[in-house]
Amino acid sequence: MSLEAARPTGRFYVGAVATSWRLMGSRGRELKLAIALRFLQAMCAGIPVVFLVWVLDHLRTGTLTPSHAWIATGVTVVAVAVQFAVWYASNRYAWISGYYAVGEARATTLNHIQRLPLGTIRSSSTGDVTATFSNDFETVERYVTEAVPALFGAIGLPLMVIAAMFVIDPALAASVALSLVAAGPVFFWINNQFKTLALVRADRMADSSGRMLEYVTGITVARAFNRTDDRMSRYGHAVRAIREINNRLVLRLLPLGIMGMCIVQLGVPVVIAFAAYQWFGGATDVSTVLIFLVLVLRVYGPIVALVDHFETLRLGDAALERIGRVMDLDEQYAPEKPSFEPQGHDVEFDQVTFGYDSTPVLMDVSLVAKAGTTTAIVGASGAGKSTMLNLISRFWDPTEGVVRIGGVDVRQLTHQQLFEHITVVFQDVYLFRATVRENIAFGRPHSTNEEIEAAARAAQAHEFIEALPLGYETLVGEGGANLSGGERQRISIARAVLKNSPVVLLDEPTSSLDALNDRTVRTALVALLHGKTVIVVAHRLPTIQSADQILVVDAGRIEQQGSHETLIREEGGLYHQLWLDRQRAFDWRIGAS
Repeated sequence: MSLEAARPTGRFYVGAVATSWRLMGSRGRELKLAIALRFLQAMCAGIPVVFLVWVLDHLRTGTLTPSHAWIATGVTVVAVAVQFAVWYASNRYAWISGYYAVGEARATTLNHIQRLPLGTIRSSSTGDVTATFSNDFETVERYVTEAVPALFGAIGLPLMVIAAMFVIDPALAASVALSLVAAGPVFFWINNQFKTLALVRADRMADSSGRMLEYVTGITVARAFNRTDDRMSRYGHAVRAIREINNRLVLRLLPLGIMGMCIVQLGVPVVIAFAAYQWFGGATDVSTVLIFLVLVLRVYGPIVALVDHFETLRLGDAALERIGRVMDLDEQYAPEKPSFEPQGHDVEFDQVTFGYDSTPVLMDVSLVAKAGTTTAIVGASGAGKSTMLNLISRFWDPTEGVVRIGGVDVRQLTHQQLFEHITVVFQDVYLFRATVRENIAFGRPHSTNEEIEAAARAAQAHEFIEALPLGYETLVGEGGANLSGGERQRISIARAVLKNSPVVLLDEPTSSLDALNDRTVRTALVALLHGKTVIVVAHRLPTIQSADQILVVDAGRIEQQGSHETLIREEGGLYHQLWLDRQRAFDWRIGAS
């Protein structure tokens, strides 16, 4: 059963233990078995203590026989053997199920992030998301494989010993049990203190990860402006913030941990005092008192030892709450199974309004891009051009109105249907840290070598790829850092050619290229765009003169619409003004008066 299927409505985080079951998905059963086995192992550890009490009780009453001694010895040997066998099985189930489950939970969380609106993802810190996938899940891994089994295991031995105590002297046994119950609220308060600081610590760790990523990715700009010290100081500030919270955590942890151990062990003098009272009052005998004084340490020992796991328990709780924050983000709805099939490849905006948060970007936009035609969108920066492409791709959804492909609202298409119908070629190309071949085949990972090379030839990329040290098997580096801008763009076009979707969205893929690369990339685009429905955001107006229709966008509205010849004749119109501005920019020279 997948985590999505198991996930109910409401908050994902509902307490540490319950959330860990939810995160474990179907493997939660194995973890529960591991915990049950750890509890059984702890009880097996209590069996020798129980039989020690049994032998002492017979000694006290003068009824001990050799058969009693042999029974106690045999049961103790068997209990020890079973204890180690159960301990092995418990750890095996806990570790294997825990590691598998956390790995699957990482994949499920990533799948959830992929279904979020792009605006939600961009509003989150990269470091925060990175910390969730690294630090938080690693903490949860230790939590479910070590701390939780230890927590339940620490209960088994005391329960077994207290049960034996009740057989000997119910009143003294009740005093031991009450001392543990009285310590419960204090432990609960200490737990909340730890968790609050642990959550702050995790948030600051995420902030420091973001600062380091910012420093590494922006180091070129920082060095160019000689601001490396400044950027590094921001990371240093984040690290100091972590050091501060770690110091606070330790300073709070030590006294609270000592307090917890003292409160638990206060049960020892309480039991001694009550046992003395019982003995002086004649309610019990000296043998019983001695037995209780020996056994009481076996009750409190495992619970005191549990303090060693307090940090892991609280950090795990905080990590689960941070993961819950991510899982609580609303996914972008899409049907699981196709209900409608687009008829043709027309793209339509029907009275679309959209804004980022409370800032309007598009207002009452309507248009139709007919199948097999090219529609160009022009306008000043910030007019809403790229936003229109984002709405077609469902990176965001309109606030009002409908975007359709083939007559079907894109919100009624499955993710697979939308993926099959649309290819996007971005201005800023991102290549993954993989081979050239893997990057080209990203949209169709099972493509043959022949299909990949044919797409590369069509994108004018085959020759430079062959010249690379390992050809198509060359690693391009993170983000394509080992390639030039023109080479990265041609690989992205080859990727789009191979995918071969009927609707192609172009966010001016040549705006940042030099003249030679610009010409090469435009030649590559011919192979990609042939027979497709093309919508292109244009910054260089001469490149879209042959478009079937041009949309002139200003302040979120379509102010003009028509062919280049029609719009250029409308003197005083926005398109005519943009064309004149372009001519003046083209004629500009350094040193011109």
